[in-house]
Amino acid sequence: MADQPLTPAGPSAGRAGRAAALVARCSGELDASAAVPLLARMADGTVVDADFGRYLAIEQAFVRTAARLAGYCLWQQPEWSRAERHAAAVADLVGPQSRYFERLLATRPVDEATLGNLLRRASVLEATVTAALDEGGYAGVVTSLAAAETLYLHWCTQAAGQSVARPADVQEWIDLHVTGSFREQVGSLHQLVDELPADVTDAQLDRWFVAMLRAEDAFHASALDEVAA
Repeated sequence: MADQPLTPAGPSAGRAGRAAALVARCSGELDASAAVPLLARMADGTVVDADFGRYLAIEQAFVRTAARLAGYCLWQQPEWSRAERHAAAVADLVGPQSRYFERLLATRPVDEATLGNLLRRASVLEATVTAALDEGGYAGVVTSLAAAETLYLHWCTQAAGQSVARPADVQEWIDLHVTGSFREQVGSLHQLVDELPADVTDAQLDRWFVAMLRAEDAFHASALDEVAA
C-alpha cells in the first residue's frame, strides 16, 4: 500500500449520470448474468440444498475479498464523506454479512477436499477484480464492485417479484438484496462511478463492468452439482 492515498477526482471532474449510462449500455449482459442456472434456480425455488451450500461457501470467501477491497477504497478516498461510504461497507462485510455466512454454513458444511476444489474454481471472481485493480486502481475496483452489486440488485428484484415457494434461507438471501439499505449501497457505488476522473474512459468502464459480470457467471456456475461432480 502506498504511503499516500491516490486521489480520485471530485464530482466536478466526473459526469453526472455516467453510471446510469454504463448500466444501460450493459443491460443485455446484466440480463444474461441474472439468468444463469444457479440464480434462476434460486429465483424459482428449485435450487438443491447442496448447490446452495457450495454457493454460500464461495460467497463467504468473496465477501472476505470484498471487505479488503472496500478497505483499499477507504484508503484511496481522501474526501471524508466518500471515505465513510467505504468504511460502512467494510463494517457491513466484516460484521452482519460474515455472521450470516457463519450461521448458514454451520447447517450445511462443505468438507475440506471439496472446499479446496470449489474455491479454486470460484477464484475467477477475485482474479477479475484484482486485474481491474492492477489496471485502474480505485476506478477499476469501484466499477467492478458496482457491477457485482448491480447484478445482485437486478436479479433479486426480479426474483422478489415472483410468487413462488423457496427454501427459507434462499428467500432470506434474496430479501437481503432488495432492502432499502442495499439499494442505497448500490446507489452509492453508482455515485462513485459518476465521480470518477473524466480521463477514465467509457471503454474502460465497460470493460471492467462486463468482465466482472462474466466472472460472476463462472463463479455462480462453479457451485453447481453438475460442475462440482
